[in-house]
Amino acid sequence: MTLAAFAIAGYAISAAIPSTRTEFAESLFEFSAVGSMSHFLGGAIVLIAGAIQFSTRFRTRYLHIHRWLGRIYVIGAIVVGTAGLFLAFSSSGGVVAHFGFGMLAVCWVGATLVAYRHIRAGNIRLHQDWMIRSYALTLAAVTLRIYIPLFLIYGISFDDAYPAISWLCWVPNILIAEWLLVPRSNRIHSSA
Repeated sequence: MTLAAFAIAGYAISAAIPSTRTEFAESLFEFSAVGSMSHFLGGAIVLIAGAIQFSTRFRTRYLHIHRWLGRIYVIGAIVVGTAGLFLAFSSSGGVVAHFGFGMLAVCWVGATLVAYRHIRAGNIRLHQDWMIRSYALTLAAVTLRIYIPLFLIYGISFDDAYPAISWLCWVPNILIAEWLLVPRSNRIHSSA
């Protein structure tokens, strides 16, 4: 997960640099330069900050840094999610893709804000659960870039694949997160 997050963060940074932008990234910048720059650079920051947060050893040893990275992650997720919601309306793939990416943005910002609310209330367990959900949605940036070449390898054109990918890049991620959280939830309820 961490290596994939860092790799896609590198891609996002390169997409923000005019000389290394792909044609696809260039079309997003033509639609909204500010939204695209926020989405790509902010996305890189959020991917990296979130990946580091999952290290228990790091979190235990450097709690102060963990808290600051958490603040950066929350602000970044709000900025990037808002930019993503705006960019969703210009996505390839028509209405299905617009709704897929739009729902991703709304769910991502929502999960992040719920996680933030729980840590402010001192509920670490619920904060961790919601951060798992939030980062699962952050990892849509990774799974999107896995699905695109897979669809192309199987001979499905980008235009045909992208509406499905707009949902596949995040819905399975959140389902896996929920599946991972079930045993944790069962342990809590059985000990109560």
